[in-house]
Amino acid sequence: MIVNGEGTDDFAVVDGVDSSYDYMSVVTLPPDEPSGEKGPGPTFAKSEEMDFYYVLDDGSMEYVRMVSLGTVNSLVRLSEETVLVSTGRLMYETGTLDDEHRYAMINAQRNGYATMHLTASAKSAVVNRIMTNRVALVLDVGTKYTRVWVDDCVGYIQTSSLTFLSGDRTDTALAKMSINGKVRSNNTINIHMNGKSRSRILDDVRCGTQMTVFSVTEDGWTEVETDGWHAWVLSKYVTYDEAEITTAQ
Repeated sequence: MIVNGEGTDDFAVVDGVDSSYDYMSVVTLPPDEPSGEKGPGPTFAKSEEMDFYYVLDDGSMEYVRMVSLGTVNSLVRLSEETVLVSTGRLMYETGTLDDEHRYAMINAQRNGYATMHLTASAKSAVVNRIMTNRVALVLDVGTKYTRVWVDDCVGYIQTSSLTFLSGDRTDTALAKMSINGKVRSNNTINIHMNGKSRSRILDDVRCGTQMTVFSVTEDGWTEVETDGWHAWVLSKYVTYDEAEITTAQ
């Protein structure tokens, strides 16, 4: 069933009325002034900027603007084009991290978001509040707090609110969001927090959006990364891409 339409240009796809997912809750945006927040108050601190460089085939590096981060593939703005590139060929500020701790997913399923602080302390200024299932670059791992870059912000998030992801996966595939196999559409498709019935809706993603597929379940869910999310989508909305990742020569 397609609902929430206005004219023909703004539709959102949701699960049908006969589905067991009719009453899925949506992750709401983090409040500016959450009750019981520790620290000096809701004022957000100015975040640090993050520079990314893409390693070309000849070994030289070119500055890129991050559009959406993924652990395996990322969408970047390179040479006035938006292209999907291998995240492994991106250079950025980092310390000495092993491959198993270079990327993470915000895992805050209870509240729907995690608080990012300016320093490794709950009493320090709040930089941002990051929604659950966002993909983050890890800059420094600590026992209690880990320094990350996510959504154009650098700061510290409780390590217990992160799930570390591997960036060296080779068993992935490229795909696009689709409806009945059609990727050229103004429709949008819901992505979810996990591959279970009644799971929270994180966002809606436009048809034709590229994504990296990690796994598929027998009961009709596909684990993906797309638009900076590590999320799940109903498998019927996935069309696999035969094309190779676009890279600059």
